Amino acid sequence: MNESKADILNSIHPQPQHRHYLVFTGYAVFIWSIAYMLPHLYWALGGTIGLSLLKESVAEAAFWERINWIASGFLTAAGCVGIAFIYIRKQKVVSWLLLGIALFGCSIATSHGIYGIFYRIFQMTGVVELESVPFNINEHSFVLWDLLLFEPWFMIEGILFGFLGWFYMNKPRNRRIWIILCTVGIIIGLVSGVSGVRFA
Repeated sequence: MNESKADILNSIHPQPQHRHYLVFTGYAVFIWSIAYMLPHLYWALGGTIGLSLLKESVAEAAFWERINWIASGFLTAAGCVGIAFIYIRKQKVVSWLLLGIALFGCSIATSHGIYGIFYRIFQMTGVVELESVPFNINEHSFVLWDLLLFEPWFMIEGILFGFLGWFYMNKPRNRRIWIILCTVGIIIGLVSGVSGVRFA
């Protein structure tokens, strides 16, 4: 009996292939998201440790606690998505939903991180104006912390979501499409940032 094209592809790329990579990446997304959620939850509950890393006007805003509650919810949901990729069976509708979320997360988080890193570097070097005054480490330490801590977190989160979708698939063609979609999404996010629209 002749094997169909689908059978041949499945024999070359069995369903459990890269399962251990998927599990590792799913847990990495969960841990990475929850690790960033915890300080937001702490600030939402009124904590003050670490506020010196942020721009003073942001930490003193009236909606500061509300923002952190919302961020805590989103980050917890992002972590749960990583777990869902591991344990939820590959049903068609669920798979498309998870991949759509991962694509969105990869595009927004990666472009946010890349844009933020370059933007902060430009502020520190004087290419981009910073509050109408030159960069001063004592007055603008939040810029340095954003460059070294917060923006890299976004970029790594986005990359992890990209890998999550990659390892979830088992066909080379689907993976090529996935890379293209993630790349286009990141480019759109970067263009949005340059246009003055930033997400998160």
